Amino acid sequence: MPLDKFLQLLLSGISLGAIYALVALGFVLVFKATSVLNFAHGSFLMLAAYLTSTLLGSLGLPFAVGLLVVALSLAVLGVVLHYTVMQWMVGKAFFSVVLVTVGMEIVIRAVILVFWGPLERGRVQGLPQGTFSVGGAVIPYVNLIILAAAGILVLAFLVFFNRSRMGLHMRAVADNLEAATAMGIDRNVVYAGAWAIGLLLAGVGGVLYAHFSPSVNLGLGVIGLRAFPAAILGGIDSVPGAIVGGMIVALVENIGAGYLGAQWRDVIAFGIMFLVLLWRPSGLFGTKELIRV
Repeated sequence: MPLDKFLQLLLSGISLGAIYALVALGFVLVFKATSVLNFAHGSFLMLAAYLTSTLLGSLGLPFAVGLLVVALSLAVLGVVLHYTVMQWMVGKAFFSVVLVTVGMEIVIRAVILVFWGPLERGRVQGLPQGTFSVGGAVIPYVNLIILAAAGILVLAFLVFFNRSRMGLHMRAVADNLEAATAMGIDRNVVYAGAWAIGLLLAGVGGVLYAHFSPSVNLGLGVIGLRAFPAAILGGIDSVPGAIVGGMIVALVENIGAGYLGAQWRDVIAFGIMFLVLLWRPSGLFGTKELIRV
């Protein structure tokens, strides 16, 4: 493969990795705070992408306004889901909770079919559409803006998680629920906050991916689920691991698909996950977790 083509795949993979890192962060945060593996996470990204296509594409809202509306809508949805569904699943068998999230995925897909129909929608163009050249590789401005936006949000999340009172409560509940409760921390507030932030990150990921993907369609749910291999690689309970895992999966997947063809994307992403599960189940930065079924 020519050097300029490799460079283009590399830079494109970095932008894609920033999106994967955002989505994986939300996936890991929900698991770390609530011990729930949210298999509907990809569908929330897909829902955000469809909302973006309507707000920015059909209604013509500015990018910043559309991003804010989608992110806040997904955050509110996260709070509603916790208090109406997930709080009743606390303490239930692991696979019962997983099946609930699978059911949520089916409901979201059905809602999308009802409101948007089965036909795909075109790429959202709410960002500058020009290109520039680096070493012979043609890079869209959109990719740089996506990388910058995702990077800023990841930094903001890390500051929140490590410095804010709510972030402290989330870490306390994740480390020792009984001790945190004894100290007066309301676990329901923490769980609701984790769902809100997790879905907010998926929402922002959906907004950005709607500008990155050639089209918005029902296949984006699978794209969102690539946060799962990223989270497994980095460590299912590791916040830094989600960022590193997202970048690694996207880079290997993007470059591999460039050599082998786009049909190999899912094989590469989930192949990485299976290899990690065989070699190091706790991931690169995770700790050993015991999941009771």
